[in-house]
Parts: sequence; C-alpha cells; structure tokens
Amino acid sequence: MPHLSRIVAAVFLLALSACAATEPKTLPSGPVAISPQTEGELSVYLRKVKVTRPGAFAVSPDGLNSFYTWCDDTACATSSYTIPAQRRCQALAGQPCVILYVRHEPRLTYSVNASAGEGRHGSEEQRRIDYDVRGR
Repeated sequence: MPHLSRIVAAVFLLALSACAATEPKTLPSGPVAISPQTEGELSVYLRKVKVTRPGAFAVSPDGLNSFYTWCDDTACATSSYTIPAQRRCQALAGQPCVILYVRHEPRLTYSVNASAGEGRHGSEEQRRIDYDVRGR
C-alpha cells in the first residue's frame, strides 16, 4: 500500500509539471499598440455600446486581432461580456487576448501603430432577456 501512495504522488507531480510547462506567455498590462483596422473595430464597438450599454472589447497582445460582444439593451442573457470576448478573440488570434474596454471604460491604454498589418476581427450581439410581463 505505501508504494501505491508514492505512485499516485509521482503521477500527480508529473501532471502538475506538465501544466506548468504549458503556461501561456505573460499578457501585457501596459499600453497595447493596435492596428488601424483594430482601431476601426473599436470605434464601431464604442458606437454600439454608447455610454449605457454593456459589452467588452478584447484584443490580441500584438494589436492585430480583436473581438467584441455587446448588448443592445441594458440587460442580456449573459453573466459576463469579457469571457466570450476573450475566448472568441483567442480563437481568431491563436493566442490569449486582453480586455481593452468593458462597456465604455478603457481597461488598458493603447496607441495606434499605423504600419501594423491586418488581422482578424469579429463581434457578437448578446441575446436580450425577454421578460414576459403578461405572465404567460
């Protein structure tokens, strides 16, 4: 029986070391240089969320790729806007993304790199919550 606990401990340590080896690169916490195309997507996002609508805008660390999600109402059928924005941005970029805006509020500072190449971009409007006011 003591050998079994050693084997289990060894397997656990091996699995833990494998997880540590695949840890993603550190994401930027400072200014991000975005492409002109990403800046255009950001402008569209800011027009959609206005000042009162919920949403999130994610960008790849190189500033080339972005994805945003928003609600065209004050409440939609999601508990988080940042998670789908980050996941979909990561799917487009092939690397982890950072949140640049939540609602109409910046989370990181950014600059525009006029010589940056083109990237991939996307967006998704979240489904509104339909309240049944008649009790049906």
